[in-house]
Amino acid sequence: MIRRPAHVRPRRLGGPPRLKSAATSIGVAAAFLAGLVVALSAAAQNAPPQAYHGLNAVAIPYANGPVRMEHVPEIWLRLPGSEARRFGMDTGSTGIVVSSEHYIPGPNDVEGGPGQLVYNSSGRVLHGTHWTTDVEIMHDRERPAATARVQVLRIGRITCLAHARDCEPRERPNGVSFMGVGFGRNSARGMEPTVQRNPFIALTSLASGVPANTVRPGYIVTREGIHLGMTPELTRNFAFVKLTPKATVGGLPEWDSAPLTVSVDGVTGTGTSLMDTGINYMFLSPPAGTSLVHGRLAPRGTSISIWLPGQTRPNATYAFTVGDRRSPMHPAKVEVVRDPGTFVNTGRMFLQGFDYLYDARGGYVGYAWAGRTNQTYGSVSIGR
Repeated sequence: MIRRPAHVRPRRLGGPPRLKSAATSIGVAAAFLAGLVVALSAAAQNAPPQAYHGLNAVAIPYANGPVRMEHVPEIWLRLPGSEARRFGMDTGSTGIVVSSEHYIPGPNDVEGGPGQLVYNSSGRVLHGTHWTTDVEIMHDRERPAATARVQVLRIGRITCLAHARDCEPRERPNGVSFMGVGFGRNSARGMEPTVQRNPFIALTSLASGVPANTVRPGYIVTREGIHLGMTPELTRNFAFVKLTPKATVGGLPEWDSAPLTVSVDGVTGTGTSLMDTGINYMFLSPPAGTSLVHGRLAPRGTSISIWLPGQTRPNATYAFTVGDRRSPMHPAKVEVVRDPGTFVNTGRMFLQGFDYLYDARGGYVGYAWAGRTNQTYGSVSIGR
């Protein structure tokens, strides 16, 4: 759950998030959507679903029910030496962190030395040891779905940065079980590249007996659960956006963050975006020239319009006015931050209107209108 491309946003290791209000205006959203330009954007490309012909996907429901304002979605995982446990699933960071009682290294595990995970905004620093191990991704508490071999961080203590906002030092902490499945993040100092620490794109076997290489590295995130991999049927309603490659590590490319265009009270700029299941609110680093103040919440009446990736199709679009709570996609609040460029972390309420796809092999994100709410609040344009 990262608020900006180079750093990790705060996360409470226990308890529900603290909520504040922010919202969406029907009138603003309707006017915004009516004025969309329809020319093809060079940044967006439709990856043909034919690319997924003959492939399989594995459906995994959330352990704690559909995505809601009140909680991070959870997935059942089982690590060596422990029973299956719920892990918070975060598309805004990368890598598994787990306290020692939920993972006991076995004879097939490989120690990778000391490491740490820094949550800069909260000020928490998780210290531990890297291990490469087999992680079982579960349908539920009892039924395995797939196995991935990845590097995890086994936590031994928690310390705090000098100006921590939400941190309590702890020796031998327990109850830590969190799984980052994002990309384009530099969230964990000293950890291996994404393919070595993201279980959703490092499958080694499927419980069904079907070969793991028939599941394309990547996933689809919905309000009710996830699909590991992609098929033509699952992807036919998605608008695809091509990502920029950074490097190829471990057989899979590393990708930069997804592009976006955002308008704040009529001031428009381009930058990057993050769909983050780890938070229920929005981080916004606005275009230059707005009246928003860094470190404060966007005030009631602020008009925010978002295009993913831009004002030309194929794209996804939505808009809201802070303080109008009629849209189910409204974030709990909009926190203004000062990043090097324009940036929006949508938070997980995005999933009330959209499904989200990440193709780690081909380098695409995708957005599909899920039909769970009125199209007044958002839409997806696939055609050119």
